[in-house]
Amino acid sequence: LYDCYTFYGTHLEVAGQMEYAKAQALMPSLPGSSGAAWRQRRGEAFLQSAAESFYLMDTNRDGVVSRKELRIALYSYGVRLSGGESAAVLRAADADESGGVDFSEFLEFVGPSGDAAAAIKRALLGVR
Repeated sequence: LYDCYTFYGTHLEVAGQMEYAKAQALMPSLPGSSGAAWRQRRGEAFLQSAAESFYLMDTNRDGVVSRKELRIALYSYGVRLSGGESAAVLRAADADESGGVDFSEFLEFVGPSGDAAAAIKRALLGVR
C-alpha cells in the first residue's frame, strides 16, 4: 500500500510540474527581455520548447534554476554529472553570477546551437 501511495504522490507532483511548465511556456510574453529576440532568431517553436524545458527544471517555481535543480533535471535525462561538473555547467550558463540561471540566461546558454546537450558539453570542456 505504501508503494502505491508513494507512486501516486510522485505522479501527482510530476504531473503538476508538467502543467506548470506548459502554462509558463504558453504565456504570451515570456520572462526576460531576450524572448522577443530569440523568437525572431529561432522561431516560436524553439522558444516554446526552451521555455517548457526550463520550467520543467524549475521545480520550486521561483523562475530560476539552481545547481541542484539543474543536476536533478540532467540526471532525469540520463546525464550523470558530479557536483563539480554541475557547478561548471551552472557557472557557464549563469551570466550575471547570481548563483542560478534565469530564463534569459538559459536562452543565451542553449540558444546558439539550439541543443542543450551541445551547450552542456561546451560548458564542461570550457568552450564558449
